[in-house]
Amino acid sequence: RRLTLGRSAAGRIESRQTVSRIDPTASTSCAESARTQSHSKAASLTAHKSKTKAQMGAGVSGNQGKPSILAGAGRGRAFDAETDAAALRLLEEQKHVFADWSSVRQSLENGAIIQGRDRNILDALVELDARLDLTAYTTTAKRLLQDATNKVNPLEGWTPSVPQGDLLEAHSEEWRAMERVGLREVGACAFVLVAGGLGERLGYDGIKVSLPAESTTGTCYLELYIKTILAFERRSATTQLPLCLMLSKDTEAATRALLKEHNNFGMRADQISFVVQAGVPALSDDKARFVLDHDNILCKPHGHGDVHSLLAQSGLPKKWLDRGLKRVFFFQDTNAFALRTLLPALGSAASRNLDVCSTCVERRAGEAMGALCLLKKDNKSLLKNVEYNQLEPLLLAATGKGDVETPSPYPGNTNQLIISLQGEHGYVATLERTGGNVPEFVNPKFNANRTFKKPARLECMMQDYPQLLQGGSVGFVTLSRKAVREYAPVKNSPASAIDKVKQGLDAHCASSGEADFYALHGDFLRCGRDVVIGGKEPGVYRGLSIEMPPRIVLSPSFALIEDDVISKVKGVTVKQGATLVIEGEGSVELEDVIVEEGSALRISTGEGVVLRVLGLKVANAGYRVEAPGVTKAEVIRGFRIVRRDETHLKFEEPGSYAVAPLDLSSDDEDEDDASRLPLILGAAAVAVLAVLLMR
Repeated sequence: RRLTLGRSAAGRIESRQTVSRIDPTASTSCAESARTQSHSKAASLTAHKSKTKAQMGAGVSGNQGKPSILAGAGRGRAFDAETDAAALRLLEEQKHVFADWSSVRQSLENGAIIQGRDRNILDALVELDARLDLTAYTTTAKRLLQDATNKVNPLEGWTPSVPQGDLLEAHSEEWRAMERVGLREVGACAFVLVAGGLGERLGYDGIKVSLPAESTTGTCYLELYIKTILAFERRSATTQLPLCLMLSKDTEAATRALLKEHNNFGMRADQISFVVQAGVPALSDDKARFVLDHDNILCKPHGHGDVHSLLAQSGLPKKWLDRGLKRVFFFQDTNAFALRTLLPALGSAASRNLDVCSTCVERRAGEAMGALCLLKKDNKSLLKNVEYNQLEPLLLAATGKGDVETPSPYPGNTNQLIISLQGEHGYVATLERTGGNVPEFVNPKFNANRTFKKPARLECMMQDYPQLLQGGSVGFVTLSRKAVREYAPVKNSPASAIDKVKQGLDAHCASSGEADFYALHGDFLRCGRDVVIGGKEPGVYRGLSIEMPPRIVLSPSFALIEDDVISKVKGVTVKQGATLVIEGEGSVELEDVIVEEGSALRISTGEGVVLRVLGLKVANAGYRVEAPGVTKAEVIRGFRIVRRDETHLKFEEPGSYAVAPLDLSSDDEDEDDASRLPLILGAAAVAVLAVLLMR
């Protein structure tokens, strides 16, 4: 009898296959280690001066680059009533933050030294003013807060209409054509990840990018994004694609620690740069009075729109352009689909030569996501993201119906932007002209008597960048997929997710995001020939009903576009409750592979490996979804993945390999009549294979 295992094209047995059990208590998640490194969540600004970061691309949001009009306050400088009128007026408006304002005022005018708590408050105000220009900040805030208090509609007079853009359907020839264009163009892209938030809203106390995108492998979001960018690099033969992370004081230390612990997940250190967002003063009322928190001025995030001003300060976009890069892609921290679906959107943007392209999906009525509208007023027209809380009054005024249609005719904005670096209306020129300061807004929550329920602050949004343009071409592409929506952010706690589902909306929580992840990868695998994906398993986790598809996790190196799957996959079946993981940087082809119900197959390859898996049938105890979770990342999901058994094909050394069927025919039988059975691997096969390979 003959065993045919691991034959290469030359016919030699080259494989060194590992078929193993694994410890169900082992964890590959990077979430817990990063969680322990997370910053204190306190957002109060102390009197200590912020240290300037020395690494390339560092910046602090709102850095106006000029001295504060309050400089020297309480440190011996005498303030003149006429010359320093603006400074004294600013302090007078915030006199409630001082223990004894009359004494402070007198000391300022006399040039006396101020000590203690009031000195600390003055030092904090000096730092804030140098960074923000507090006079401009409070002037804008008072105007916007008065409008909000009086229920002024900021879009009054504008008439909305449905904009026209590209619509791409997954699995269509047009989708595949745009993927091919995107794959050609991605080698000239820079990437900006907005990662300034903690996971408090999710019920998680670490940085969000450390959360597992899925529990099967424990790959966290940051690792997933970096591995995908590295796969883009390899396919486009580009030496280095830059990644910039916008962090905050809350996330900076933990994010740096996560990268250091995992050696940047394989990315070179000089590819990664950082810009750091600082907070802005919280406001207690429509007079824009600051809020004290334990004798410190309470500061809150200014919004992800700061990314543009931070990049303007850093000089990075100009360096990218000088390197020959053409575009920059902006995306947020916990949407695992962001880079998986970039290529068709990039192809669309490049084909139409757009200066700005927003990635959109179909939107549901009442959904908490912005909508792209074509707004017209007098002779002006503007393609603008309209936030969901402004969309309802806008549509009511225009149509009398409000935001009631599902699907909405207005595309849902995913906050993923593709922006051209070059040209008169490109990113570099626009930042040089505007400093990247996008329009601000305020969104206070009111009590019945129109007082604030909690402190407000000025905010700005990344997706409002097109409002800085003077001309240029602005468009969007809507991505559509029948199996699952091309947008699966993880942003809600289990309790909030239940409320969303009751309203007929997506849960957008950790458990639903994981199920959507598997659904997307399963649908991607269906591009192959004769592929069968088993049904979903229903379950209830933290009170939320989740239908879990077969757990399919495909490395970016395995396939970036549908053409890749078409060329690599034939006759694959992954049954209900089964697990298929293809990880690593090698090239893998699958033909006539069956993963039986509840079984698990994991294929790991190193760079330079070319592997064909032929006629493989896997039957083992596999992985199981069990509730409740144990770690904090599992608790917010309501389940954990217990790895009972798996078939693991592991090829690390560069070379060409094949895992072929067993040939159980006798030597004297005709080859044409030989019975060829699939290779069935389970726990019992370990010892047998070890002996055969040694022989």
